[in-house]
Amino acid sequence: MFRYYSIIGANVFYFFLIIGSIFIYYFNLLLQWIPPQLSVEVIVSLFVTYILIRTKVRTFVKRADIPFLLPLEWRLKNYFIKSLMYSFVIDVIKLVSFLTVFLSLFLHATNINLLFLFFIVGVAAYNILMKWIEQWLDNHHVQLVLHRLNRFFLLYLMFYFLLENDWVYVLALMSINVVYLIYFTGKKRKLNWQWLIDEEESALVRNYKFINFFIDVPNLKRSFRRRRLLTMILKICIPYRQSNTFVYLYSQLFVRYNDYFYLYLRLTVIGIFVNYVIPTSGWVFNLLILFMTGFQVIPLQHEMKQNVTLYPISKSQIKDSFLKFVLVMLYAQFFILYVATFMLTSTANVFNLIIGSVFVYVFVYFFVSKRVNVSGNASKK
Repeated sequence: MFRYYSIIGANVFYFFLIIGSIFIYYFNLLLQWIPPQLSVEVIVSLFVTYILIRTKVRTFVKRADIPFLLPLEWRLKNYFIKSLMYSFVIDVIKLVSFLTVFLSLFLHATNINLLFLFFIVGVAAYNILMKWIEQWLDNHHVQLVLHRLNRFFLLYLMFYFLLENDWVYVLALMSINVVYLIYFTGKKRKLNWQWLIDEEESALVRNYKFINFFIDVPNLKRSFRRRRLLTMILKICIPYRQSNTFVYLYSQLFVRYNDYFYLYLRLTVIGIFVNYVIPTSGWVFNLLILFMTGFQVIPLQHEMKQNVTLYPISKSQIKDSFLKFVLVMLYAQFFILYVATFMLTSTANVFNLIIGSVFVYVFVYFFVSKRVNVSGNASKK
């Protein structure tokens, strides 16, 4: 992980500076857009709850460890306490970072002092313990659903009252939670090793997915769905010719792999929202959305299996197919953003259409083309 993040830090530092500057600019515009009657504490509490709900308990155990560690489970208490402390520190860092970025939203209503920070630490500790006891709940039972709903609403209410400076309600909720946690953690229970491994693997995959935005991660496991309707539409839309073989294959991969497909949907929805909130300068954000989508879909070129290279098609034609696929995909996204801007705000014009079309073409054939290496497909799988 250190090697991956050192590569990211060394190679995309300026990329972070550019993205950060654009984010600050649009964030200030968003603050001006928020209606004064809308409670900021409600919005911030939802964001914080979402961040905490996605917490993973890192224990660094692997499947091969089970036959060796299971007989020594009674001696691993200190190790798992340290694992909980590690996950707790990561949560605190995430919370403090988020609050630092969005400090201006609630600074007018909340006093940031030592007591506030103490309660932040308490909420993070509660969240880790609530996540930890999920291993003893039945995954196919109503108990787990109720536990997660309880965790969600308690996190939300605690942080909402915290931002409102209602310390009495925060203390009352924390007292109830302490009793709830003592009930579960007070009993001697065996570790659920399958849950520990699933949590660790899920956290590891999430790390790899983030790193894969910047550099290719060979051991990243992909999740996929068949999406029969979309694959059937692709089969109809793409002409049946030898020259379109890899255009069809790349399109099928893109539609079926959840990582790429949901990334495309998320960025498109974000673009539509920003165009609605900031219609006058939304076209600049559209270019950023197109750049992020095209940049993060480049690793798709390496997702082909080795036996696919047996097709009697030249490497240059495979590269052209990938570029054609990226071009069509970005043009489709730009068309969606342009139409949504026109329908929601009526600010879209011919100038925006020309700028976006030229940007996509230049980006694909002058930026993406230099990063396509189809000869490396066989080396990965």
